[in-house]
Amino acid sequence: MKKILHIIPTTDFGGITSMVVDIWTNTNKSMYHFDFLSFNKGQYHETLVQQGSKIFYETYITQQGPLAYMRKLYRILKQQQYDAVHDHTGYRAVFTLLAARLAGVQCRVLHSHTNVAEEWNNKIMLALLKRLSVYNATKLVACSQKAGEFCFSKRPFEVIANPIELQKVKCISFEERKKWREELGIKDDELVLGHIGRFVPVKNHSFLIELSVYLKQRGIPFQLFLIGDGPLEQEIRQLVQQKNVEDCVRILGQRADILTLLQLFDKFLLPSHFEGFGIVLLEAQVCGTPAIVSSSLPREVDLHIGLVHYLDLHGEIDSWLQAIVTQNGQVDHQMIHDHIKMKGLDAQAIASKLCTLYI
Repeated sequence: MKKILHIIPTTDFGGITSMVVDIWTNTNKSMYHFDFLSFNKGQYHETLVQQGSKIFYETYITQQGPLAYMRKLYRILKQQQYDAVHDHTGYRAVFTLLAARLAGVQCRVLHSHTNVAEEWNNKIMLALLKRLSVYNATKLVACSQKAGEFCFSKRPFEVIANPIELQKVKCISFEERKKWREELGIKDDELVLGHIGRFVPVKNHSFLIELSVYLKQRGIPFQLFLIGDGPLEQEIRQLVQQKNVEDCVRILGQRADILTLLQLFDKFLLPSHFEGFGIVLLEAQVCGTPAIVSSSLPREVDLHIGLVHYLDLHGEIDSWLQAIVTQNGQVDHQMIHDHIKMKGLDAQAIASKLCTLYI
């Protein structure tokens, strides 16, 4: 049996963690065993433990210093005798991969999940981090072509898209949908718009608030639900108050029932400045929910079944309004599943593909 240690930012809800959990759920556990090292304990902790994984938590490297972090990781790697280390933190992986190299771990996977380092202004330091991370890796993987080109430059890499576990999607009936809308206080004539994502600059929540102001000014009845948490949550709450849209913008925080909520939305909005892959957009399509997204998103996530509408963030805001009020036809769920399998995006296929990295 191959033992793999995955390095993930958090065990809370999020694209990377959801991907790894879906892959681990669909991995042959008689051949592979996954453990995890993370920097933030969250909602997926119990799920991973129940599947037999050990989870090691560390404070952020910026808090404890790289040498202390490497020393602790080196000790874990020596004690647990892992066959591979799979780091999902992209260009930040240098200290993990160097510790793994020093510990004698032969398979060191560097996985890029983003195509922009928004928090880094120092281009020289960023370039150095990328180069050292790549140098200490033995295999390079990215969730999309853009994410790979960003982190690995001209080095060859493999694209392994983020998967969706089809078994998780339980279609709700018309009666259930009506009941949910009543519980959330949604009126019959209101459009239900939704966004799922952390309150961080890249997700562009301020655009959604400006869009809400525009919709309200034009007398369109709607409710916009913002799902997630993050450092900018309080700032966005204040902006909602300043713009006088408290009656139509609601912040629900972290939710475990994402796949149900997606089915309540008439339109899913994703105006991100960038996304490495955008797993939530794949989830929206699997739920049959039309999505209006920024044109900067990678096309690998589009199932090409007519549910994704790309728009320029710098274009006319009226184009977003028109896309929101335009009626979409029904999409057959069997066709959705067929397209998922045809593109090789189901969790079983991705799990099998990913595990070939550790051979």
